Amino acid sequence: METRIERPIELVTFDLYDTLVELHPKRWERLKNALDRLGVKSNFADLRDADVIAEDYFTIVNGAIPLRDRPAADRERIRLEYMNVWLEAAGIPHDELLVRHAREQYLAEFETPAVADSPYGGYLVFDDVMPATIRLHEAGIKTAIISNADNDVTNFCMHLDFAKGMDLIVTSALIGYEKPHIKTYEAALIPLGIDPAHALHIGDQPKSDVVGALNAGMRAALIDRYHRHDPAMHEVPVFHGLDELVDHVLAIDEHAVIAS
Repeated sequence: METRIERPIELVTFDLYDTLVELHPKRWERLKNALDRLGVKSNFADLRDADVIAEDYFTIVNGAIPLRDRPAADRERIRLEYMNVWLEAAGIPHDELLVRHAREQYLAEFETPAVADSPYGGYLVFDDVMPATIRLHEAGIKTAIISNADNDVTNFCMHLDFAKGMDLIVTSALIGYEKPHIKTYEAALIPLGIDPAHALHIGDQPKSDVVGALNAGMRAALIDRYHRHDPAMHEVPVFHGLDELVDHVLAIDEHAVIAS
């Protein structure tokens, strides 16, 4: 006789930015345009790859004390350092003045309105989001969003079709903790009554999404939309799209049968 054990994955939680939606134009496109206006030569690919290092810097700093909770002068200092790290990682010669001018020319992601009349200056939903969430729902798997954001992202998400099927939307600004703090994950797990061992989180930030989910006792996966990560360097699965993620989750579910 065969007995079906509890489904290994009962909940999939998603990061929001660069996982479900992306800034348009992308961050590195904005910086390339800013540098062009300043007469500074730059390479698109270098800026795109260096963006990973700049985002890691911001993740660490914002995770320690959220930017929104810092004095204005401290926020500006961090934004300038963010630009400095980015230019340095891209191999662009720079001084303090160029960092400041590049900062002024660049509209950073965390200062961009979430809802805009034009796609420029706003966000676009990745094409694979709706099909992925539908497949998960049809398999009886719950879904939720866990986002680091300075303001409640619920209203923004509800403008997008995929959000209507989410079981929960968690915004760090509302709960008072930023990923990778485990309380950001518990804010989804506890209300939905899911044991962390039966939940998986996917996001684009190794230092927040992956580290935080694993520390919370969840499984984790890294989404690499822009092909910038070496899978061999990560302890979790790395996917380039959500269709691969769903295949992974459903494959686990198919093996949740044991003989008894």
